[in-house]
Amino acid sequence: MKKQRYSLSIHITNLFLVVTFAIGAVLIGISYYYAQKILTGTAKELAYENSSKLQSTFRQETSPILTSLDLIALHPSIRDRRPPLDQPHLLASIKLIFERSPYLASMFYSNEHGDMILFRLIRNEQDSEKFSAPTDTALLVHHTQATGLSEYFYLNNELTLIQSKRELDNQFDPRQRHWFKEAKNDGKIRLSQPYLFYFLKANGVTFSRRSDNGQAVIGADFTLQSLSDQISEIGHSDHSRLALFDNQFRLLAHHQAGIDRDSDSQDLYQALQKTVFKPVLNRISSETLYENLQVDGEEWSVTLTPVKLTDGVQLLLAEATPQNTLLGDLREMRNTQISFAIGLLLLSFFVVWWVARRLAKPLIKMVELTGNIARFDFKRTRYPKSVIKEVADLTDSIKLMEHTLHGLLGLLRETAGNDDFKQLAKTIAHQSYLVTKAETIILYTLSTKKNAFSIAANHAIIPFKIDLDELLKSTAWLLTGLKKGDIIHLNRHDNALKKYQDCLYNSDIYLFPLLNREKQLVGVLLIGYERKLTKQQADKHAFLSELLSFAEIAKENIDRMQQQKDVLNAFIELIASAIDTKSPYTGSHCQRIPVLTNKITQAADNDQQYYPHFSMSPSQWEELRLAAWLHDCGKITTPEYVIDKATKLETIYDRIHEVRMRFELLKMQAEKDYWQQLAKGGDTQQLDAIRVKTQQALDEEFAFIAQCNKGSEKLDDESLLRLQQIGQRQWTRTLDDQLGISWVEKQRAGEKAPLPVQETLLSDKDVHLIPWDYDRSEIAKADEFVLKPGDYKYNRGELYNLSIAAGTLNTEERFIINDHIIQTITMLKRLPFPEHLKHIPEIAGNHHERMDGKGYPRGLNEEQLSIPARAMAIADVFEALTSNDRPYKKAKTLAESIEIMTHMATSGHIDPKLYLLFLQTKIDQSYGQIYLTAEQYTSIDRDAHIQRVKAYIRAQF
Repeated sequence: MKKQRYSLSIHITNLFLVVTFAIGAVLIGISYYYAQKILTGTAKELAYENSSKLQSTFRQETSPILTSLDLIALHPSIRDRRPPLDQPHLLASIKLIFERSPYLASMFYSNEHGDMILFRLIRNEQDSEKFSAPTDTALLVHHTQATGLSEYFYLNNELTLIQSKRELDNQFDPRQRHWFKEAKNDGKIRLSQPYLFYFLKANGVTFSRRSDNGQAVIGADFTLQSLSDQISEIGHSDHSRLALFDNQFRLLAHHQAGIDRDSDSQDLYQALQKTVFKPVLNRISSETLYENLQVDGEEWSVTLTPVKLTDGVQLLLAEATPQNTLLGDLREMRNTQISFAIGLLLLSFFVVWWVARRLAKPLIKMVELTGNIARFDFKRTRYPKSVIKEVADLTDSIKLMEHTLHGLLGLLRETAGNDDFKQLAKTIAHQSYLVTKAETIILYTLSTKKNAFSIAANHAIIPFKIDLDELLKSTAWLLTGLKKGDIIHLNRHDNALKKYQDCLYNSDIYLFPLLNREKQLVGVLLIGYERKLTKQQADKHAFLSELLSFAEIAKENIDRMQQQKDVLNAFIELIASAIDTKSPYTGSHCQRIPVLTNKITQAADNDQQYYPHFSMSPSQWEELRLAAWLHDCGKITTPEYVIDKATKLETIYDRIHEVRMRFELLKMQAEKDYWQQLAKGGDTQQLDAIRVKTQQALDEEFAFIAQCNKGSEKLDDESLLRLQQIGQRQWTRTLDDQLGISWVEKQRAGEKAPLPVQETLLSDKDVHLIPWDYDRSEIAKADEFVLKPGDYKYNRGELYNLSIAAGTLNTEERFIINDHIIQTITMLKRLPFPEHLKHIPEIAGNHHERMDGKGYPRGLNEEQLSIPARAMAIADVFEALTSNDRPYKKAKTLAESIEIMTHMATSGHIDPKLYLLFLQTKIDQSYGQIYLTAEQYTSIDRDAHIQRVKAYIRAQF
């Protein structure tokens, strides 16, 4: 028979109804019972609180009086037996005390002779009538003596005597009073038991103390009206009754006690016997008394609480409150609870059924999610939430399963394609947190160069402040275990961690090793838990180990790619350094351009005015760096003797020496002619003059040719004409000029001339013309380039080279020099750059282009040049101008260089906006501090240059 199954919602509903009914009934009964006890205890607490209020009121009102008694006790006037009518300051002080103490009845002092001086404040007309005082009386001073003398002095508000009278009917002797007898010569103020003040017909107490010399007693009468006023405000409810007694149960004050306030003492006591206070009368106890009694069919709660005024004076406060008042709200609450409970039970079935459906809904959703996971359909959607722990734990487990599997697949994808271990390390740390929920997760990698661990990723809520290298070195077995592939577990109480207790905030630490394919330790994953490890967390460690195995593979792959990249970068820098080293005339050009280019491009990347949409990604920065290092790689094909050509006739060597030998030969010919003509009988003097003149002319002509060979000055037309004339001088060659030469040179030389042969002093022969080889010619003549070669690769004609108007390079050699940029582009285009480096040829090959399109090798204009290429063009110019390690030219100062570059920026040569950023960000200064000499580091009028460039930009754009 098939077992009947019911929905979870029905089970929960029925169970909830039964349990709720039972628990509700019990809770209502218990809450009523204990609430009743709490309220009963509250009545006692209120009695204590009311007693404290009365004590506080008494102390607050009497505090100024006590201070005044201490001050008066030290006043010298109390030694006199006459009233201090001549002491206005004392009288003013006493009057002020009365005004600030409304319950102060009188102040007085008396001596051992029975003399007494008493002060009263006339507060109103009733006081004036009572003490027969004139209308304007403010202060009454009463002086009595034991002999029967009684004097009255009436003072107005200005403390001026307005009337006095004298009588001999005094029978009062202060020495017989209890307050006089109790005053001791110890400086303490004592308080009398409450008694009825004769004149005021009110209950009060008397404060007294001895004077400083012990011969007088100072006192103050204080009424208990303040306590009487207070008890009317402290009742538990409007129906509460209160009574204040002395320790003899004489009634001092009462509130709603049901007796006549004006009755005498005996009548009051008899009247109290008929009230709710009867049970507490004449009780002897220093503790709070509490009783429940029934009076006239009504339940009352009665308390008797001591009110301690001083150590020796104590009053008793009685309070009676009807039980209905105390428990009325409670009973009403009980009835309301029962009513609501019945109503809620009637509605609970539907509510609980709806809640049960809601509780079951996450389970239904999780069934759907587990199906998605089984199909590897990782939606990573919003997971259902539940207040049921097991359901919530199940949800978290499924969520962790999906996230972990998704992260694992993602990690596999990163293993195959990630080339940044920093990003991968963050992923590993995050995945480790998702798996373990540990408070401290740190991934360390081992540097083989430093043989030390460094942090690759830190996902720590609780910091780990122990140095891992120090920990491993101090405990050798830890490193040994990690190298074996063991997972190390350390408890904070282990010996290995004892010395780190002050900076260790984890209870347990786990070290997971990362080993490469050769089983070498390459990293450590540290997992730290704040509290003791749970079983669920411990179960995740096996999965974490598998996760880290993929991380090990990923790290090794990335390390290998990084090593290959490092080798490539080092090789590129090696090539650039070799080009710089090849010739002293290029200095460290290839090594400085990357620095300058990076600074200028960074300025454009940070700028929001001229280049708001320009930004560089990490791969583009890598592309720019490599392009900067390779920008002159074509110079490796440029002959060194062309780069180093310091004179016009220099090739591999300076051919000025051949020309010098010809002049030497001509000078020897002049010497020979002199002797031959002299032998034939010629005139010695005339022949000698001809010889000297000829040799001097040859010396001057050679000096002129030597000066032309330097190329330091521009040749004018007159100099060119003279050079032509000198070159036409003849000399006799008697040796075959094709002996000992290569077949290539012999092929260029053509047919031999019969010897001896007359040749010009400076010749341009066919052998001097060196043609292009086929491959180079085709590349140079490509339509892509505006830089075109001449008919010959080299023209080494002597007269041709000496006729160079400026500098030392002829047209063919200048092309060879400029051709390095074509070779750079050609070489770089042959390299199989990956996609993110594909612009290296464009960036490196365009640093000699101009903004106006008049540059080379392709004649590109501003629109066709990328911002990095323009930045490199500015860097190339600035470095060339300021370079101080090139022997063929003197380095220019910073001011000279900036002046030239400002002209170039305002004449279409370099990008004016990039150059403006170059000036504004003071790149020249930061670069110059490192690479320029002190003599070059001159001040410039930066603002003037900036304004010139801005004016040009406004005019152009």
